[in-house]
Amino acid sequence: MDLTLLQNLMGGDEKLVSHFVQIFKSQVPVQVASLSSLCADGEWESLSTALHSLKTQFTYVGLTDFAEQMRSMEEDVDNGETASIPSRIDNFLTAFNAFWNAEFPAF
Repeated sequence: MDLTLLQNLMGGDEKLVSHFVQIFKSQVPVQVASLSSLCADGEWESLSTALHSLKTQFTYVGLTDFAEQMRSMEEDVDNGETASIPSRIDNFLTAFNAFWNAEFPAF
């Protein structure tokens, strides 16, 4: 994770940065866990909203690859191009889980 953008947005206030990271650690796994079921249930609007939220959060903590994946899937969902979304979510989940377990092993 690269917190440079977040630090700039928070004016260098490390307490605010730490608070945001704690929120990130508590909310992101829940949002990520919802992606597969939203997709399977065809809840495209809710899926788009979840992808948008994750895109923003990943951007703030410098996870640009994950942010780009969310942006791309959000765009496709919004355009009704959903055929590849289940496999893309599965691929993302594999990478995200590996990242999460390495970055936050005790969380």
